[in-house]
Amino acid sequence: MFQQCRRPARTAHARTLLFLSCCLALGAGMAQPASAQAVAGSAAPADGKSRDAVTLDHVVVTASKRVGQLKDVAGGISAVSQEELEAVGAQSNADYLGRQPGVVFNVGTPGQSTAVIRGVGTTAGIDQGQGPTGWYIDDVPLSEPSYAVGIPDIDTFDLQRVEVLRGPQGTLFGASSLGGAINYITNRADPGGFDAAVEAGINNTYNAHGELGYTAKAMVNLPVSETLALRIVGLTRMDAGYLDNTGTGDKGSTDVSVNGGRASLVWQPSDATTLSLMGMYQVLKGDDQNYAHSAQGKYARNSLLLARTDYDISLFTARLEHAFDGADLTAIVSRDKKTHELHSDVSRTSALRPFLPVDTPIDATEYMDIDMRTAEVRLASPADGRWEWLVGGMYTTADRDTRTFTSAEGAYGILSKVRPEAEYDGTDNVVRGYSVAEGRESALFGEIGLNFSDAWNLTVGGRLFKSRYDIRIDRYGFIYVPSQHPDPYRIDEDGFVPKMSLRYRPSADTTWYAVASKGFRLGNPNTIYPCACDFVTPDGWGSDKLWNYELGLRSSFLDRRLALDAGVFYIDWKDIQVRLVRPDNATYGTNAGKARIYGLESSLSFDVTPNVNWRTNLTLLKAELTEDVLTASPVLRRGQQLPGASDVQLSNTLTWYFDTAWQPSLVFQHRYLSEAPQTLSDPVATVAGFNQFDLRLNLRRGNIGYSIWGTNLTNEHVPLSGYGTSTLALYGRSEFLLRPRTLGVTVSWKY
Repeated sequence: MFQQCRRPARTAHARTLLFLSCCLALGAGMAQPASAQAVAGSAAPADGKSRDAVTLDHVVVTASKRVGQLKDVAGGISAVSQEELEAVGAQSNADYLGRQPGVVFNVGTPGQSTAVIRGVGTTAGIDQGQGPTGWYIDDVPLSEPSYAVGIPDIDTFDLQRVEVLRGPQGTLFGASSLGGAINYITNRADPGGFDAAVEAGINNTYNAHGELGYTAKAMVNLPVSETLALRIVGLTRMDAGYLDNTGTGDKGSTDVSVNGGRASLVWQPSDATTLSLMGMYQVLKGDDQNYAHSAQGKYARNSLLLARTDYDISLFTARLEHAFDGADLTAIVSRDKKTHELHSDVSRTSALRPFLPVDTPIDATEYMDIDMRTAEVRLASPADGRWEWLVGGMYTTADRDTRTFTSAEGAYGILSKVRPEAEYDGTDNVVRGYSVAEGRESALFGEIGLNFSDAWNLTVGGRLFKSRYDIRIDRYGFIYVPSQHPDPYRIDEDGFVPKMSLRYRPSADTTWYAVASKGFRLGNPNTIYPCACDFVTPDGWGSDKLWNYELGLRSSFLDRRLALDAGVFYIDWKDIQVRLVRPDNATYGTNAGKARIYGLESSLSFDVTPNVNWRTNLTLLKAELTEDVLTASPVLRRGQQLPGASDVQLSNTLTWYFDTAWQPSLVFQHRYLSEAPQTLSDPVATVAGFNQFDLRLNLRRGNIGYSIWGTNLTNEHVPLSGYGTSTLALYGRSEFLLRPRTLGVTVSWKY
């Protein structure tokens, strides 16, 4: 793996920096992670003086579903604070998640990007069913039990922090956290005083043809009384498109807009009781599908129509916290609704093509609505006793309604003469599909820990779960004559997910830990139409499970100027949920094969001088199949690398603070991601294999801050995820690219 870390980069400067960073990071620690960002803050101090020494003492996390310090967590974790997000100018997931140890962020269709943790994934895009990474906001699950409508790309403005938990989190967080979990922690309303902030900026992206991107965001915290407060956040953002659609003739057709806001209402009737209400609404729209076609040349795609996307989410949560004499109660109820409208151009691949005039645009549209309700109650003991325990229960429902239509102008008039008119609805929606799905999951979970002494802690826990998933499908129109009404399909599953950890703290600055944990992911039915060929598509697939074993160290040295978080892990994954290809090129899901993943994750933060801080995160990974999958087409072979599981992942951040007027800080960032396959079925097509360089100058005068910044300064052109090789020479591969060089300015104001 170290040899791969030394592989040639694209420039001499990049090669030198990559080699030095690998050497330093490897020398720093050979074990598991909690990102350098979790180890130390990176925002410039308000007085412009040097930063405090690196320390783990004040990094607060809720990874164990109770408030605690990061240094006490047994397992890999990163905690990226609001100050750190602001210091590097992070706006969305793509700006910071891919820089965390063990995390690869796969850019996708707006609203459908994914993150893979520790290589636990079978595609560099959307999985066939439930994703392998759990997504949460204030502990509320955002991941459905089936194919995701879309994980909201929560804007970082006024977030308290983002926690990234590496390794399976099935015991406390449940299904879908197979490889890990990502938990957004929002800022709550604060009765303690008035607060406000505003941020605005513009930016220019290469090949956007002069169209500027922009951001405008605002927050106000209003104390109503000593016990009641309201906090409101609003934002709008537009990322200018940089792909040209050679079919429609639109330049920079792939604009993406994000609009939304959050509101938090907090009532604290006593020191022991807090009631929090939170509502969020966000709309994400894309003017065209944002993947390029490799055969069309640089930054280009080809379609006969603009394939629009629209993802909306509304979320409402109520949280009650009460401190009894011997335990703390937390009760959460939530409801979130997601709607998804996705258009795809199928003009050259649809079965309608031979019957319609040449170059008639054919639109395949998917409408999906998910209504998800969750309730969770838990009790936790105080964290300072000989025994520490937590026990809880949860129940969630997820109802999904999906409608799919294939249409073309004038199609009904033509096709109703080819197939019986009764199979159509009298419109140009000449192919129609409807499905209704209901998911239910309930669980009891808990952990109990014994503090043998001030240094030793043993914690064991588990989750007992039961789930059910029902789906009914109806299909009509040109392809389905006569109409198809397959029998309803149900999957019932239950099981137990254990976890055990041992922690040793020989001193206040050093923690060793060992963890053995199990993760699981729910099964799903196949909803694809039957193949008009000699192939029987499986009805569905069951859950897949894995065991994760890890050893780690967190420690500070040199009077806390240097902090290290490092670990090694081994994962044994069985009955993998995979997406395979039928003879008619349609994909379906099934359980097939086994995989082995092992690696090293390390984070190091070093105050080189009182005004200069260097952070580096390094992940070395080996993720491969351990048995052949003969039922796949093409056959999958033992030793094949898992998609998106880059062998080497490296990020560096150098921050230089200046003790002068305007309190300047200069932030230089670099990251390297080695190549990996796009899919299991097409290992020749690869993603990643690039170095990225970013630079940012932050200034502050009084309450006003200014930033001048640039990302991807060398303008690397590389796919981050994709769909492999198309059979049509016009397209080539469908690839989601690293955003080209972008330059911008940002102005902010804080009360």
